[in-house]
Amino acid sequence: MKINDKNKKGYGRILVALLIIVAAFQCVSALDLPSNPIAGAMHVNINTANAGGYYIKFDGGGLNALHMTTSTSDRYGQLTTTSMKSGTFYLSDTGGRGFFNDVLLMIAVRKPAEDEDPISDDFTLKIRSSGYTWVPSGVVNKPPAAKDLEYLSGAVDQTFTLSSLSYGPQKWKPAGNNDPMNYPIYGDQDMMDDEEFYIYFVDLKVGEVGENSMLPGLIDNGMVKVEYTIENLDSGRIAFNTYGWCDEEQSNQGTGISWTNKIVGEGASGYVVDIVGSGGGEGGSSGKISYDSDDTSAFPGSWKPQVGNLNISSAPTGAKIYIDGVYSGEETNASFVDVPAGDYRVYLEHDEYETTEPKTIRVKRGYVTEEKFILEKGVGSCFVSSVPAGADIFVDGNDTLWHTDSLVTGIESGTHTVTVYHEGYSPESADVAIIMGEQSEISFIFGGSGARVSTLNSSNQDVHDENPADPSPSENDAADGEERVDMGGETSLPAQTVQNRNDGIIGYIFSLFAGIFPGAPEESESLPVVSSNPSNPSNPSAQGISPENPPLNPGVPVYGDAPGEQSEESAITEGEKGTGGLYVTSYPDNLPITLDGVKTGESTPEYFYGLKEGSHTALVTYSSDSVKTAQETAYVFAGDDSFVKLEPSVFSQKIPVTVQSKKFKDSSFMIGGEFPEYTFPSTVSLEKSGTFITTVKDGTFYTFNTGHQEENSVLNIPSPDSGGTPGTISITTTPEGADVSVDGYRTGLKTPCTVDNVTEGPHVLSVSKGGYYPEQKEFHFVNTGEPDNSDFSFFMREYPYGSLLIDSTPSGSMIYLEGRYTGVTTPHEFSYMPIGSYDVAVALNRTTFKEGTVTVGPLQKSGVTVYNLTLDN
Repeated sequence: MKINDKNKKGYGRILVALLIIVAAFQCVSALDLPSNPIAGAMHVNINTANAGGYYIKFDGGGLNALHMTTSTSDRYGQLTTTSMKSGTFYLSDTGGRGFFNDVLLMIAVRKPAEDEDPISDDFTLKIRSSGYTWVPSGVVNKPPAAKDLEYLSGAVDQTFTLSSLSYGPQKWKPAGNNDPMNYPIYGDQDMMDDEEFYIYFVDLKVGEVGENSMLPGLIDNGMVKVEYTIENLDSGRIAFNTYGWCDEEQSNQGTGISWTNKIVGEGASGYVVDIVGSGGGEGGSSGKISYDSDDTSAFPGSWKPQVGNLNISSAPTGAKIYIDGVYSGEETNASFVDVPAGDYRVYLEHDEYETTEPKTIRVKRGYVTEEKFILEKGVGSCFVSSVPAGADIFVDGNDTLWHTDSLVTGIESGTHTVTVYHEGYSPESADVAIIMGEQSEISFIFGGSGARVSTLNSSNQDVHDENPADPSPSENDAADGEERVDMGGETSLPAQTVQNRNDGIIGYIFSLFAGIFPGAPEESESLPVVSSNPSNPSNPSAQGISPENPPLNPGVPVYGDAPGEQSEESAITEGEKGTGGLYVTSYPDNLPITLDGVKTGESTPEYFYGLKEGSHTALVTYSSDSVKTAQETAYVFAGDDSFVKLEPSVFSQKIPVTVQSKKFKDSSFMIGGEFPEYTFPSTVSLEKSGTFITTVKDGTFYTFNTGHQEENSVLNIPSPDSGGTPGTISITTTPEGADVSVDGYRTGLKTPCTVDNVTEGPHVLSVSKGGYYPEQKEFHFVNTGEPDNSDFSFFMREYPYGSLLIDSTPSGSMIYLEGRYTGVTTPHEFSYMPIGSYDVAVALNRTTFKEGTVTVGPLQKSGVTVYNLTLDN
């Protein structure tokens, strides 16, 4: 076809128009972003993204009343930097008036640099605010009465998009005459840098009730609670700030906004989310919290409670969070604030998803520790039958390589479409619900009435192998040589060493305020650092478990039934439960000890007293021509002592090995008869030259030699009948009455005693008694029936001890010994405590604490030492 000049011009116009349209679509984000800096630092009007406009008056000062905090117990707040895309913070008031009629949130989104990707068009930020509202009294500086307050949960619950950005780009926030048009947006901001932000304001539609309102018992101490969720932002920085507004008749400054949070200097607070492109995968991250520790007016004394924050998130969200084996009362994504520094075992549970392997997470003083879990769908099975049989089975369009009547396993939980094909008939199809860990059934009648669906309340595992009543593959399957296909795929083995989620459970977990969980304090600049969201105080389950009613501990390794009554010489009395001891020895002696990442200043051998129940890691250093270290993790039970021996000069190459066992799959195992515990299967570090693995099943202590292993090999633990002939061992101690453990499992027996059902091979025997150093022995048992091989005696060395009762005013305060959190609260008596001087501290929260030194004398001579501390308010 010939194109004349007229047509050429017409096509040219169309082409130009199309190019303009394409360019417009490509540049929509840039066109939508504002080029409208705020007109000034004071005496300007601003618009909010969800309501009307406000007047920023700001004639003077205005930086001391408003604060941003991650803890309802800390009104003065802190500078927080986190990488969590969802979390919670609070807005507090310490001003003399005692309230703000309304509170605004300023959101600043960093402008990408020229070499960075633009902000995604799909970027969203959800804000949810909760707090109090009231009708203004009309009297200057008069706070509302309690009867006039109404608490609104979710006063704002709105998602904001890229189009919400209203102001900027600019590098400053309005702060009146405080360094006008140069006051930073976040802490540590370099105002000489080219970094700029796009800004918008959100009316939180609630007021702030401060401490000077003199209204006790308010939710969140009267603070405004802000919850946020960021989506579709792979990298960037978002800074949050707050502004307070007062009615004309209620403030000396008149109507308007004249207050914001301070960013620079003493009393600074703010909240920043730094997102570094991580792909949203599983793992941890960290951020520093400034606790304003140099402010001696806010923090009297030299000692500060060792606390940090802990953020737990998951994909998908809504998983129950378990900390040290106890349900925290919170679901992901959630944050816990003022968590005593230390190690915590965390795992998640979510309907229709596999329970996650426990992770040991270290919370460090002054840091926000963040950990994200990626949940894997659980699997179930479906028995598919048909009349006539022999039909091909498809699930969601995928050929399972099975024919009816057969059990198809490994199907992800959820609703799936099952289709069967049989020669000579039209296909039949139906939906079936697959429930994790259960078996569903579906049957078809070709040319008949369709399908019948049902779900059995039974387990999927090993159905074909162990249950002869279960259907087996049809004759056609065997003839064709086809293999079964798991529709969900095999679950990969863990890539890191993991432990049984039920071991290491704290004897009890308590919280003095919402979101607080105990842990042993740690402070080492070389330790990994880590983040947080306070829990809901209105949720009773979030308050933790009280010390007076500790939870049962099904995961604590205990063999047999403990005696009905404790003897007078029992290691620890009932009132002492909650703490234990650890005896650290080494070869050679006199090596410096680091406990839980903290240099103790002590050398081996040394007994550490008053440790909270849970895992503790001891490390010693030996300096010769080269520096050598040895490290071991021990589990300290409440009311018991543990023992570790470290040998830095002994080198043993360790390699990753996957340990699995079909027969012991419901049990746990230990390496070398010592903590930690692991589940089957687990990938662990084993000595390449060989070691031994112990486990307990049906009251029998089993042991298995690993033999020589290669890296990334798989070790199958055989059936119980290959563990040797069980026999009996006898244990005596001087003095009597010591608690006995075999292979790390407490037997519940006291010496002198016998332990039955010990199989032949290597084992570990431990004894402990209050006032005596614990003893441990590795032995190789051969069931000859001769006393030389089955009788074990220990002479236990006594140490001088006393008893210390620590109390405080008010009671219920956390107790620290030698800088380590003990896991117990006042009043509490520490029995069998080695005599000597101790640094003691009690803390009610981060701003109410007291320290001192107490000397414990011998119990028989001095009696119980009583130490009472009155906390500073």
